[in-house]
Amino acid sequence: MLSGGARFRSFSEMGQLYIADQDGMARAAAVAVVFGIVAYLSAAFTQNSDGIATVWPANGIALAAVILARRPWRRHQIIALTLIANIAANFLAHRGLGSNIGFALSNTFEVYVAFGVLRLMEAEPFEFRNVRFLKSFSIAAIAGSVIAAAIATFLVATTHETITLHVFTSWLFADLLGLLTVTPAIVRLRQSQLAPSWTAPKWEIFGLFAALSATMVLVVGLPQPFLAFLIMPVLVLIACRLGPNATSAATLLMSAAVLACTAGGLEGGQHITAFAVLTDIQLMQLLILTAFLTVMPLAETIDTQARLQERLSAEIALRDELNDHLQAQEQAISTQKSELEKAHNRLKEAIEILPEGIVILDADNRYVAWNKKYAQIYHRAIDTIVVGRSLEDAVRIGLDRQMYPEAFGREEAWLAERLKNLRTPAAPHEQLLDDGRCYLIEECRTSEGGLISLRIDITEMKQREASIRLLFENNPLPMFVVSRDRMAILAVNKAAVSHYGYTRRDFSRLSLRDIQNGELLLPFEGNVQNTGQTDDPQLCKHYRRDGRSMEVEVYVRPLVHDGRDALLIAAIDVTERRKADRKAAYMARHDALTSLPNRHLLAERMQLAMARAKRGDRMALLLVDLDNFKVVNDTLGHAAGDELLQVMADRLKKTLRETDTVARLGGDEFAVLVVDLDHPSSATKLAQRLIGILSEPVRIGSKDVVCGGSVGIAMAPDHSCDPIELFRLADLALYAAKEDQRGTYQLFERELDAKVKARNLLETEVRDAINNNEFELHYQPIFCVKTMTAVGAEALLRWRHPRLGLASPADFIPIAEEIGMIADLGAKVLRQACKEAMSWPEHTSISVNVSAIELEAESFVDTVKMALAESGLPSHRLIIEVTESTIMKDVQLATHILRQVCDLGVEIAMDDFGTGYSSLSSLTKVPFQKIKIDRSFVRDLAISMEARAILSTIVELARTLGMRTTAEGVETAEQFEIVKDYGCTLAQGFLFHRPQPAETIREIFAAPQDIHQHAA
Repeated sequence: MLSGGARFRSFSEMGQLYIADQDGMARAAAVAVVFGIVAYLSAAFTQNSDGIATVWPANGIALAAVILARRPWRRHQIIALTLIANIAANFLAHRGLGSNIGFALSNTFEVYVAFGVLRLMEAEPFEFRNVRFLKSFSIAAIAGSVIAAAIATFLVATTHETITLHVFTSWLFADLLGLLTVTPAIVRLRQSQLAPSWTAPKWEIFGLFAALSATMVLVVGLPQPFLAFLIMPVLVLIACRLGPNATSAATLLMSAAVLACTAGGLEGGQHITAFAVLTDIQLMQLLILTAFLTVMPLAETIDTQARLQERLSAEIALRDELNDHLQAQEQAISTQKSELEKAHNRLKEAIEILPEGIVILDADNRYVAWNKKYAQIYHRAIDTIVVGRSLEDAVRIGLDRQMYPEAFGREEAWLAERLKNLRTPAAPHEQLLDDGRCYLIEECRTSEGGLISLRIDITEMKQREASIRLLFENNPLPMFVVSRDRMAILAVNKAAVSHYGYTRRDFSRLSLRDIQNGELLLPFEGNVQNTGQTDDPQLCKHYRRDGRSMEVEVYVRPLVHDGRDALLIAAIDVTERRKADRKAAYMARHDALTSLPNRHLLAERMQLAMARAKRGDRMALLLVDLDNFKVVNDTLGHAAGDELLQVMADRLKKTLRETDTVARLGGDEFAVLVVDLDHPSSATKLAQRLIGILSEPVRIGSKDVVCGGSVGIAMAPDHSCDPIELFRLADLALYAAKEDQRGTYQLFERELDAKVKARNLLETEVRDAINNNEFELHYQPIFCVKTMTAVGAEALLRWRHPRLGLASPADFIPIAEEIGMIADLGAKVLRQACKEAMSWPEHTSISVNVSAIELEAESFVDTVKMALAESGLPSHRLIIEVTESTIMKDVQLATHILRQVCDLGVEIAMDDFGTGYSSLSSLTKVPFQKIKIDRSFVRDLAISMEARAILSTIVELARTLGMRTTAEGVETAEQFEIVKDYGCTLAQGFLFHRPQPAETIREIFAAPQDIHQHAA
């Protein structure tokens, strides 16, 4: 009965539903808790003289929960849990075990019966919205209460005393009072989302409910049961003013008041005699029930009338809206009729200006409308074109007047065919008239059964077709006309006969599939695209009569041939071009000299290998660089170098497996991609083997050449799974191998990457420092050995690095040269040094070092001129210092530039003499005025006679050539005395001063210091 008509479920299925519906179980548990609390309060504190509760609202709560639960298993959960809660409440109320379970079962049976009777009388979902439903609910409540009261009375008789009418009526009235006052209120409030729509003012609502509460206290507390009639006027006011929802809430308040008053001991005496049927409490209960059964239908009747009034008002409003809508529709129809008339006139004007002839027929093929062009086409039968006349009559008259040349001699057959097309229009067809014009007729039936027929003049198109036939026949490209359905060859031109070797008769017995391998993508047919777009040529293989194949590019266009759907095919023989393309494609992926894969093919294979490496397979990339290739190329020529590369490529290829790849990257660089490695040591062993075979002599002409090679190794997935990154890491390893010693290999290590990143960071910092003028100049004084006065200073560049502190030129000058900014830096140094020298005494000079890259720049002479001009420094006070290695890179260019500088009056000094090439010829070719002896010789003067001998030789050589000498790096008084004794003219070093900022050097020039003080 609680299943709600659902299909039968087994116990296991119901158990699964109970377990799965956690929310339903939680709700049922909450209902059971409330049920148990209310049942305990009723059983423990509201008993009358018969030991029966005055009101039993717990069953009303349980029945309301069962009604609101829409799912059958949730109703079972509520019934089961409330039964357990009832037993617990009875136990706490000190009832015996037998009566406890019996009373609990009777309450459960009461809810079960009331719900079952209600389902028999009303359809779900249940809504307390009318008098009829209240009647059904009252009957169901009475049925359940009567049965439960009877069961309870029987249980009382079996456990306590004999069956009495007082026990039965007490139990019946208590259950009825709980069901009728509690269940409707809970269901109504729940269905209205706990927010009943009361339109009365709040003070009126509070007043009415307060009056009801006071009345209930009087009724329950005073020993006059007939005072219960006082409730009636209050309930009637609530029903009239607040509606049925508030009335249900009021009945719930009544039940709560009875429960509270009786629990608190506030109740009148229970007068009963032996002949009395009802006690005072029972009379009070009966009167409350009577008030409920009277007022609730009244409230529902009032609410129903209000809803009917609202519905009537809504229907009246809807009727008015419909009337307005009908008037608007009439206006719209009138407007549409006017628009239709305008559209008809526009249509007539439109068909009149059409260049094609158009005629409109009705369902019986009689004339309705036509345009001037149609009348002009059939001007010889103009008298037959009349509204309402049959087109068939007009065609017959046209036949009699011989207007249709195609019908000559077969008039009846032609007429039958024309009438058939008229009745069931199909594909467009052509019509030739006696004036020589040809028209394409397109016809279609309208939805009303009429016919629209269009005449398109295709005379010029037919003439063009004749011209096209002539072009087809004489076209130099092989051309075919084939049927669209079976690909049968219908026509060929002379070029096809000549190129393929078949006669026209042979072609007529063949289909395109007989001479072609594969199917074509066909063009559009009507509105359907068969297989693809065919604007581009399609590559196919065709066969000549002698069996030779050729690759052709086929162009396909649709056409109509003798009334059939056909295809026009032009074939271009591209056999030789395709061979050339394949060769070009091969060359694009392979090295022209060695036929090895090039960088592009290597990248593709690396992508595939990286995909496997990501799955855990190990592979290695080895970059190989030939060590002495440049020497071979320069000494034996490029032909010998090419031969050497071919031999090395062949050796590498033979050393590897077929699954491995060796590629030439360019110049003397190769790459080896090795897959399926079992251990990293396999890559290093392979590198050793490759170095060994590359180091073997190669016979080129009459000479044996030993080249050798260096190898850098990076592995995946150990180092990276990105192809570009792996290539970079292998290149770092190769650079490290060549930097360490040639003829070896280097496996990539993370330190190499860190070193490169640090180098890159330093390059960025140097670039920013140059752009932001972060470098500063320090100056080291140069003293005259004889007079011990400062005669000048050497400008030395310094950089206060934020991380490294005060950096020396050895840390950043090579980087500035590599990044191509040394010229800019040198120009800034030269300008700043010249400006600073202008603040020194006039007898002093400034020495500036110049690198080879600065000297090779075409603008170096202009840079010197600009520095002198901007600062105003006399040219004889500027000394340009260059090293021997700088000159020896290009002696001729260096000599040319330095002579131009010397012509400006600038002095040229050879720096670090004796440490480079020590070419004496450079001393005669380059206009040097000074030689600076390197500090490496000065350092050993006190302990080495060889150093003194070299010093003596250099000083004597300079004196002979008329040059001055400067001893660098003088740090002790003993060194100073030696260089002085050997005849050096100038000296500089830490003995005198360390390099100082500009402010300090000015002070030194202003107050020269004694050499002996520094020596001390």
